[in-house]
Parts: sequence; C-alpha cells; structure tokens
Amino acid sequence: MTSPFAQRFSAAVEVLIGDGPVKQRLVNAYEQHLADVTDANLPPGLRREFGELQAALTRVAPVGHESRARANVQKMSPHEAVQHAATVVKLYVELMNGLERAEPLKVVAPSSRKPPRYLTGR
Repeated sequence: MTSPFAQRFSAAVEVLIGDGPVKQRLVNAYEQHLADVTDANLPPGLRREFGELQAALTRVAPVGHESRARANVQKMSPHEAVQHAATVVKLYVELMNGLERAEPLKVVAPSSRKPPRYLTGR
C-alpha cells in the first residue's frame, strides 16, 4: 500500500509528464499536489531536498492575482524549471523505494515448548 504522500508525488509526476511548457507543468504539479505537504511529513532522508524545492517555488512574493509558485517559476530559466521538475520525480522514486523495502527480519527468541509431533515425525 502506498502512502498518501507517495500518491501525491505520483499525481505530481503525472502532471509533469503531461503536455505544455515545463514551467506551466511545474506550477500545476506543485500547486495541485505538493504545495501543502510539509517536509516533516516526509521521511528524514527526503526532507532537505523537498525543503529546497519548496523554497525555490515560494521565495518571491506574488504580484497581483498570480500564485506564489507561478511568480517564482516565471523568474526561472527553462533549465531551472526542468531541474526542479526532475527533483519532484527523484523524490517520488526515493519515496517509493523506501516504501517497497522489506521490513528487516526480527530475531525471535527460541520457544521452550516442544514442536508438535506431526512436525517432528516422532
């Protein structure tokens, strides 16, 4: 089962791979799926990079009726927007890899009870 955050990142990636200019896709992906995610909700290994992404998309105050993310992305070069979109994809992949890892084996103390005879053949 995937976490709600993995689902949000998945939806953001779907927007990123859609049609339209990369800046528009980045704004839509962030605003629709990631804007209200806090780095505290993410695994510790992803928090710094997600925090940097958030800072890049919220640094500049908006003018008029535009959103904060749109104001910031408009000031980026297309290359910068591509890098931030790649960061969203990378975070999604890392989040999914973390969810798919098997839980470590636990050491179980040996039981003092004898196994049933049908298991031992005696």
